[in-house]
Amino acid sequence: MRVLIVITSVPFAKDYSTITNIVKKLRERGHEVSLFLSGNGSYYLIRPDAGQFSEMGVKVYFCAHSAHQRGVDKLPSWAESSSTYNLSRMMGEYDKVIVFN
Repeated sequence: MRVLIVITSVPFAKDYSTITNIVKKLRERGHEVSLFLSGNGSYYLIRPDAGQFSEMGVKVYFCAHSAHQRGVDKLPSWAESSSTYNLSRMMGEYDKVIVFN
């Protein structure tokens, strides 16, 4: 199963551990998982341990406009620049979409 997790909440909230646990369980069961960071979710790009998602085999995308608006200018190599337009296209390509706001 292909799962897309869209994150618009800050990574310093309780959602972070919930998302981490969900991703771990999905990957353990062999599911393909991608994250899309938008809005305040762009702050995941500056959280030091957020690179763990890529290490788990998760593709991480982010809205470049959201990151720019929030002053996130040091972009990590483990995340791919994208847009909300691409997000709208991606949503139809996955079996499940989970949104954390």
